[in-house]
Amino acid sequence: MTPRIRKIAVWVEETHIEMGRAIAPPTRKAVAVAVIENPFAGVYAEDLSELMATGEVLGGLLGGKCVAALGIAPAQAESYGKAAMVGEAGELEHAAALLHPRLGAPLRAAVERGA
Repeated sequence: MTPRIRKIAVWVEETHIEMGRAIAPPTRKAVAVAVIENPFAGVYAEDLSELMATGEVLGGLLGGKCVAALGIAPAQAESYGKAAMVGEAGELEHAAALLHPRLGAPLRAAVERGA
């Protein structure tokens, strides 16, 4: 199943001064986020495999967008992370289903880092 992505936003931050000291070259960070439809919002479900599959798609997609936004080769990424938020009718388990089972491998492949 293809995830229903409502929005994607990419943001690049450059830090030039930290604790009063100049940083040369500036530290650069990228964030890519997706707003998706939660097919389980407000509904109890035992099988969250649809969200797990969505996480797999988002890992590579968003990781690749961060690398592209920074204009670097994937192996030049020094660190990466992941997070999820759910809306009012969502559950913690929905965020966990997106993040933990299958998002990590495509994200690590996109940044050429990790196990």
